[in-house]
Amino acid sequence: MNEISAYLLTIVGVVFLLVVIELILPDSKVSKYIKSIFAIFIVVVIITPLAKIINSNFDWNNIFDSMQYEVDETFIENISQDNLKLFEQNLEDYINQTYEGARVSISANFEGEGMKINYIYVDLSNLVIIENSQHINYYTAVKELVKKQVDIDEERVIVYG
Repeated sequence: MNEISAYLLTIVGVVFLLVVIELILPDSKVSKYIKSIFAIFIVVVIITPLAKIINSNFDWNNIFDSMQYEVDETFIENISQDNLKLFEQNLEDYINQTYEGARVSISANFEGEGMKINYIYVDLSNLVIIENSQHINYYTAVKELVKKQVDIDEERVIVYG
């Protein structure tokens, strides 16, 4: 019975401390973080004695050691492909701010947590040529734009069309 009363007294003390801190702190972003930390602390205070009451041999390490993890390769591949498509779209939008009508596709390998770009292909077959800029070498100009945006060798940027 003494353990239960100490448990309840601890919970009441932590909640009282949270209320006092909530009254003292002004409304700001920092106070939201502090309230979140105290909320997590309250959950830990509530859960820890319950585990001791249920099982006296309770050990936090047993929870994590008994879990088995399985990697879903299909999910990771889908996320990687979505990121690649988003990167292509962003690069295409960047080029189209200067030269309208460019289409971008990227050949890449996914190694570990990162993406290694093999080639960037830029199709200029639908390029809109403005009257004042007819004598610009668009292939070189687009390569420079890509190199400015992406850290890649010039030989791996292929502009055609």
